[in-house]
Amino acid sequence: MNRGIYALPIAALFMLAAPSRAADRGEIVDRVIAVVEDKAVLQSELDIEYRNRLQQMQRTALTDAEDRQLKKELLDALVSDLLLSVHAEKIGISVGDNEVFEEVEKRIEEGKRMLGGEEAFAEQLELEGLSVEQLRSLWTEKIRTRILSERLMYSEVMKDVSVTEADVKAYYEENLQTLPKRPATVSVSQILLLPSASGPVVEEARERIEEIEKKLEAGGDFAELAKEFSEGPSARNGGSIGYVRLEDLNAPQFEAAVRRLTVGETSGPVLTEFGYHLIKLEDVRGEEVLVRHILITVEGREEDWEATERLADSIRARLVEGADFAEMAKRHSSDYKTRESGGFVGEVVLGNLPEQFREAVRDVEAGGIAPVIREQRGFRIVKVMGRSPEREYTFEESREELKGLIERQKMQERMNDYIAGLKEKYYVEIKGES
Repeated sequence: MNRGIYALPIAALFMLAAPSRAADRGEIVDRVIAVVEDKAVLQSELDIEYRNRLQQMQRTALTDAEDRQLKKELLDALVSDLLLSVHAEKIGISVGDNEVFEEVEKRIEEGKRMLGGEEAFAEQLELEGLSVEQLRSLWTEKIRTRILSERLMYSEVMKDVSVTEADVKAYYEENLQTLPKRPATVSVSQILLLPSASGPVVEEARERIEEIEKKLEAGGDFAELAKEFSEGPSARNGGSIGYVRLEDLNAPQFEAAVRRLTVGETSGPVLTEFGYHLIKLEDVRGEEVLVRHILITVEGREEDWEATERLADSIRARLVEGADFAEMAKRHSSDYKTRESGGFVGEVVLGNLPEQFREAVRDVEAGGIAPVIREQRGFRIVKVMGRSPEREYTFEESREELKGLIERQKMQERMNDYIAGLKEKYYVEIKGES
């Protein structure tokens, strides 16, 4: 069941701004394309869903046939949502204003998080010509419709849907030849070596970050200084990297510096593999933190790269001679996520690996050491721990996924029947999109 308003990403929130801006100019910006009782589906709603789906599909254009089919599916879904909410109200299902308000606020907070914080969110709203109150107003009816239709769906439509073990077994046996194959995989361990900058490059970066630190101490705004001086990709967001789990950053020096801060505090210069940082802790929410940073990058010189390459060749040679891979990973690897587990990455789909990585391990037997891989950041030494060729999934491997698939099919069939019945009960007119 394709229910677009249930999972509309934050980017689609800002698409709602266009009609309001055009309306301010007195233009005709909308039209009714479907009616359910006394409620309408607007062209703008379909346009929002259409653009959202294109984003999900990572497409910028469709063929004429695809375009017609997609718009029909989306319009049908919008009408179905409205039918369900109308019927829910008719039979006494209700949703409180506070519940709707809380859900709208949750969406807004999610938007702030995805865009990197309050400031970036406010900038995006300004760009789209919306205030926060306008955004709340635009979303209130959408959220109310969604809650009503969901409440009806689970109380009246889906309550008796069940899938037995026999259902799953029969589906597996009948569709085995057409089910997707389990792709070829390779289990690997790795040692990551990163060139360490030295000498005047490091000193120059240190001097630059200290100059920025002085500007902060003199009352400079962190976000503005980040936009002006930071060399990291977050500079355009005032240095904000949004809410993150520190352990996910794979940067122990950065993590340690943040853990020493209290909300509102700024660190001194912190050196990581990327360069020197100034870090500001803005908020703590459970296991996540909201931080900004200013980065002055430190890149290794050619002689640093050459030294690291020699080290990589030396480590590989020792491994080929029988040195213990896990011990060498613990001693040398810069990948902090895998280092303590002896460099073990796990089983990965061969086709999902970067081409350079895939080529390096292509002909390496289990237990063998691949040639040293040179990458943008440094060098990687890889041991192939095992291989699994493409094959059919076993029933045990397929059970849960197939159970979910069958359940969704049954739910869709029941929903289709239920919607068809509601169309006989209520006034529905499809005028068509423009």
